[in-house]
Amino acid sequence: MAESNATDLRVQKTQDAIQTAIKEMICEMDAADITVKELTERAHIHRKTFYLHYTCIEALFEDLLGQITEEYYHAIDQLPINAPFTEVNRVFSSLPPDREPYAERLLCAPGYREFADKLFLNTMIHNRTRHNPYAAFSREEQNIINTFYASPPSIFTGSGWQIKRVPLERLIAPPAPC
Repeated sequence: MAESNATDLRVQKTQDAIQTAIKEMICEMDAADITVKELTERAHIHRKTFYLHYTCIEALFEDLLGQITEEYYHAIDQLPINAPFTEVNRVFSSLPPDREPYAERLLCAPGYREFADKLFLNTMIHNRTRHNPYAAFSREEQNIINTFYASPPSIFTGSGWQIKRVPLERLIAPPAPC
């Protein structure tokens, strides 16, 4: 039993060291510049130890995003099923809530966009299982809103043509009651 507790403590200490090191690195550099070698040096662990916990750096990014996502899911799931449009958007817009600087960078910096896009898309899907505050909008309008939330730069690039068909006032106004 003592061995089990000691193992759990060592595993937790290793996880904490990895998390601390990656959070510092996220604040300092883009995803493409982060290496397992540098991470393990900062965390004071062996490379093999890192690979006991993660298959690659990308899996670590996804783990951090998963933590942020779980906190968001907890907050959004506290709202009633038919919560007002403004309340759902308030919770979504507060992602991430007051947190360490790494979280904002992980969600917003261009070097991490690929990972953040996955998070936002999964969040949109999660929300639609309980809340669809955009139900009063047309399918095209919902696509614009979802694209904006899931990947803001896409509104002005690949799917930018959609935004020209819908007046901006319509996109930002809450839907009329059904």
